[in-house]
Amino acid sequence: MKTRWEEFKAKYWRSRALRERQMIAIAATVLVPIVFYFLLWQPAHQAVAKLQLSVPVLQVQLAKFKENAAEIEALRHRPQLAALDQHAFKLNIEQSALKHQLAILISPVGAQDVVGIRITGEAISFAAWLDCLRELEQAQHIRAESVSVSASSQPGLVKISATLINGN
Repeated sequence: MKTRWEEFKAKYWRSRALRERQMIAIAATVLVPIVFYFLLWQPAHQAVAKLQLSVPVLQVQLAKFKENAAEIEALRHRPQLAALDQHAFKLNIEQSALKHQLAILISPVGAQDVVGIRITGEAISFAAWLDCLRELEQAQHIRAESVSVSASSQPGLVKISATLINGN
């Protein structure tokens, strides 16, 4: 390698005139820092600034992912609830409706894997309906799959149409 350098100096550098070598040295002295600045230092400096802004955001996202992963793992190990048969399902809904003094019509819904019940009511207290629904979900794991609520002509009362399913 040393011989190649000597060959290069002899062929290209020493063959130049003194004034030309001085001009090339001055140009190199000026251009090398400029090239270093624009090709190395400035892009690195800008990347550091961008990373300083994005790292905290990514850390927050990582914390959320870890929290979600822990919740998923907890839900994965939660025991599955036993599904109620059609009769027990209907009986639980009727008992809750009687307890909350709701006058509703109950009809089964034909579904393949899911036991479903359709409920309709004309003049039902909205607060009592919400209490009944909350109790069914918390105590019996029965949840509303779809609910349609519209205002009744009487204040505080609503018309409902809902499909309840066994909440697995």
